[in-house]
Amino acid sequence: MTMELPPDILFYKILPRLPAKSIGRFRTVSKQWHSVLRTPLFEKLHLQHATNDHHQNHHKLLIIPYDSPCVFNTIDCEAPEDGLTPSRLLPFDFDPSSEKMKLLTSFDGLICVGIAKLSCGDEYSDLILWNPLTGDYKKLSKPDNSHKACYKRRRKAFGLYYSDDDYKLLSVTRDSDAYIYSLKSDSWRKVDSSSKDLKKGIDNRISKHWWPSTLLNENLYFLNYADKRDPLDPSHRISYYSIIRFDTNTEKFTEIATPSFGVPDVITCFNHQGCIHVYGVYGVIRLNSIVFGVELWRMDGDGGDWKKVVVSDPIPNSMCIKPLHLMRDGNCLIHSISEGLVYKIDLATNTKNLSCSFSARGLDTSPTGKYIQTLVSPNRYL
Repeated sequence: MTMELPPDILFYKILPRLPAKSIGRFRTVSKQWHSVLRTPLFEKLHLQHATNDHHQNHHKLLIIPYDSPCVFNTIDCEAPEDGLTPSRLLPFDFDPSSEKMKLLTSFDGLICVGIAKLSCGDEYSDLILWNPLTGDYKKLSKPDNSHKACYKRRRKAFGLYYSDDDYKLLSVTRDSDAYIYSLKSDSWRKVDSSSKDLKKGIDNRISKHWWPSTLLNENLYFLNYADKRDPLDPSHRISYYSIIRFDTNTEKFTEIATPSFGVPDVITCFNHQGCIHVYGVYGVIRLNSIVFGVELWRMDGDGGDWKKVVVSDPIPNSMCIKPLHLMRDGNCLIHSISEGLVYKIDLATNTKNLSCSFSARGLDTSPTGKYIQTLVSPNRYL
């Protein structure tokens, strides 16, 4: 005798635990399955399992080929030896002969993409939220003239997060003004200057660059590189780094001091195993050529207590390294731009794992294109 599972057990206990790719196939079983598996409730249940199941739901890295920018590939950040996935077409309109595309930030399986007309220099013509797994995408509403700075290309940062049952996009301009886009209302608003202390916190500095955001405990963290005016000689500036933290609940900014990193050639910030890590790549001259070593620092707690985790000797035959991902086994995934290869670096033994390398020449790689596979749709509020 066969027994059918109660629908509540099947739809809300079993299916949410399956990989997102499988759910896409199950939507074709029947009209009932299609209807249930596209509800916000099922999407939320599936997301809870997807974000908690670190062993099965690996981060993917989205890669755009320079010579064919209308398609994309991905690699598994925990199993790069599997190589590139087959190419897929971008679901939204993009003309590489007249437009430029940039991956700005990502969260919960959604990636924010900026499209800019080559003829329009300083503004994005479109900002798009896109789920690379499902192909769902949404063009964000254009702000009015008072909030036009949201679409400026020359800015400090973007950060995507979830708050009050709503996906939100933080945009920080070059003038340290902050705007927030609400996916639920499809609208922009400016953060009240009385509720943020970003300008006050860096009033004696000229902020040059914010690295892409990383989210931890409802806070967005940005690594900031700036110039600090020398109090003894205001005409002289001293380069330094800090962490800018944005509390997504209070919508306030605070600045956190970092240890003295020196001036690395490449530096980036990751959320790794529930802690903020800063990864710096330093060039060293050896035998009339430049090779690169790395430092890895961990921030313990929220107060800026830093611990140096790894200091590697210069890695042999290393040039133009771009760090992409800190792996769960302690290795680091890097793109060696000069060689056109992606490697695993064993930080403990200071060796490159050549067995997992694959050709990445002509590929655009960036940590901003890193995501987990979910069913979250940017059209969930339609």
